[in-house]
Amino acid sequence: MPPDVSVIVPAFNEARHIDACVRSILAQEVDAEVEVLVVDGRSSDGTPDLARAAGARVVDNPDTVIPTALNRGLESARGEIVLRFDAHSEMPPGYISACLAAHREVESLGTVGGWRAVRASGPWGHALGEALASRLGIGYALRWRRPAPGTDRMEVDTVHFTCAPRRLLLELGGWREDILTNEDFELDYRIRQAGYRVVFDPAVWAIYLPRESLGAIVRQYWRYGRWKAEMLAGAPASLRPRQLAPPALLATLAAAAIPTPLRLPARAALAAYAALVTGAAVRSESGWRLAVLLPAMHLSWGAALVLHLPGALRERAGDG
Repeated sequence: MPPDVSVIVPAFNEARHIDACVRSILAQEVDAEVEVLVVDGRSSDGTPDLARAAGARVVDNPDTVIPTALNRGLESARGEIVLRFDAHSEMPPGYISACLAAHREVESLGTVGGWRAVRASGPWGHALGEALASRLGIGYALRWRRPAPGTDRMEVDTVHFTCAPRRLLLELGGWREDILTNEDFELDYRIRQAGYRVVFDPAVWAIYLPRESLGAIVRQYWRYGRWKAEMLAGAPASLRPRQLAPPALLATLAAAAIPTPLRLPARAALAAYAALVTGAAVRSESGWRLAVLLPAMHLSWGAALVLHLPGALRERAGDG
């Protein structure tokens, strides 16, 4: 019989989404016992009551932050397999069965995840979906597109939504609570360092409900860049070439504004970047919004990384 599964959903003021999220998990077509733990950060909009009514067990999280919520859920989980999920997402019926199949079939598997289909309700959310699926987006466009038929499982750096044996997560100490965003990438890095595989499975996919305003998206990517700085300060070997692109864009902007021999080459590079973004926007359904959103995502992520990395490095040096 397949192992029991505990699905941990961190939540804070998610009344708009939590009912559909929980019900989609409990409607899974899988021969296993599935429990949903909504770890609530003291919401003020009725999220806990809605989660209970939908069939979840609610765990209190007075610290409110996501990695703490995940660890509280891990402590309370009863299943042999623990799956982290997002209140802004919904599961299609075969999600958990595909995850369990991967754990049966892939040798030395630590965690498995898949791709997300963006279901937007407004123009900026739709533009974000196109940005994420674009090669000019934030990297890992594979995780934001429906894979081509016949795509095989593949080993990757990180996946959406950890799905791992509870035993392994406990051995690794769970999620790092000093990394308030980017906690899944950091955990996947430690899973790989421990000798286990992180695998992308095209049969595993979920629906993602994006933020629906430009300001909310910019703040989201600033937060991602800020906590990527903490990640890199503690684990510099986790750096990937794609993560250098946003800081390089900032450096090119600075070089284009300063009267040095680099000024003209930098302006030429910016012109090429602008042409690429414009081309992507022209081919998209979102048009000018995509042309605004791509640079906004790159610059907010890159600026947060550059501004916070020196302090994070000093703090690590002091701890050493």
